[in-house]
Amino acid sequence: MPDFVKDAIFEVGKNYLSPHGLIYISYNTYPGWKGKDVLRDLMLFAASNETALSIAAAKDIARAEIDANGELSAKNKLAMAKGFCTALVDFSEKIGQDECYKLGISRHTINFAKEQVLTNNPENEYYVMHEYFETFNDPCYFKDFVAKARSHGLDYVADTHLQSHFSQIFEAIPASMMPNDRIIKEQFGDFLLNKAFRCSILGLKESVLELFKAGGGLDGGVKKSVLQNLYFQAGFEYQNSPDGKLEIISKLNKAHKINPELKWLCDEFNALYPGTLSLKDLLEKYNQKQDIIWASVAHLLALGVIDFSAAPLHATGYEGAKTRVKESLRGYISYFANTDTPVIGAANELNALISLSPLEAKVALLCDGRDLGKVLKGFKDIIKSSGQSLVQIQNGKQEKIETQTDAAFKGFLDNILEKLRNAGYFEKI
Repeated sequence: MPDFVKDAIFEVGKNYLSPHGLIYISYNTYPGWKGKDVLRDLMLFAASNETALSIAAAKDIARAEIDANGELSAKNKLAMAKGFCTALVDFSEKIGQDECYKLGISRHTINFAKEQVLTNNPENEYYVMHEYFETFNDPCYFKDFVAKARSHGLDYVADTHLQSHFSQIFEAIPASMMPNDRIIKEQFGDFLLNKAFRCSILGLKESVLELFKAGGGLDGGVKKSVLQNLYFQAGFEYQNSPDGKLEIISKLNKAHKINPELKWLCDEFNALYPGTLSLKDLLEKYNQKQDIIWASVAHLLALGVIDFSAAPLHATGYEGAKTRVKESLRGYISYFANTDTPVIGAANELNALISLSPLEAKVALLCDGRDLGKVLKGFKDIIKSSGQSLVQIQNGKQEKIETQTDAAFKGFLDNILEKLRNAGYFEKI
């Protein structure tokens, strides 16, 4: 967005926030976007009218791909840009990594071209068009974003991703080099991690100052009294790694290696998932492990593999006459049941994105308190009336299940109900 719109957003925050209100702003950042800037410039150059006409003239091609306004269509812009990105990647692979280094060709730019532009996933094309072809894409350094916010009477509270505050990268910084100012510290971390994107929360400058004076801000630590009043949610799977560590794979789709001795703590989370675990209750249960619990929960928070809530959440499955899909969600779910191309993403009760197909949403709407047998019959009727088939994922590909037995339908229904349960979509009647 242009600068005057940025200023207007900050002014909205300054003029309309309540004393303890918050404003959320996501934005592209340097240094991570430096390599992407080069790629964006290349793509804009490749998709320009001048370049297209020059190539067309060289090959004696008609102007058919240029519309009535003298512009390339979005589809043709993307095709031209991909062609130039392919040439860049092919050239770098032909001359080799060492020669690329000598010529100063950015490894990051090459990787961005391969991983973000030259994919075979059509759904990724909207992201490429949004990030690389927008009229305005003006990344900035985090410290400059904060300075701009402060000039408008706002201040930085935290990022939605706690890794920005508690990243393990800070442990590698010598004590003699560790900045005292929290903004400088986080900017230092952005350089070390080559961060390209931030999701920042701001508040009124006076309120933020009060928050940090009271010791409640994320300035490298959080009061134990604050953590004790939160409720934590996490689910884990386990697998052993060659180095003897235990690798945990969280329900947030992030894999991290931890000490096998912490499996007992992960088991405590698993026992309640998707319900929440009270840290206060956990500390009372394991009175002899209080120091370990504090350190471990803080570590898992920093890794971003556990969520938290200000109120307890409960694991409520579907039990016919005892539970139903939440009445407050029926309109929301109906939207996803009736469109194949939603313009918003479905989310769980902690606002994390989940996949929710039209079929799954229609099944959710059947869960109105009727018994499980009737839900199963309704599921079969949906499949039959829509002409759909049951499919399973094999070797990364969808394969149709030819023999659609009652057991197959029941298995699919159970998987859908588990997804809805884990999303927090059910309530007691």
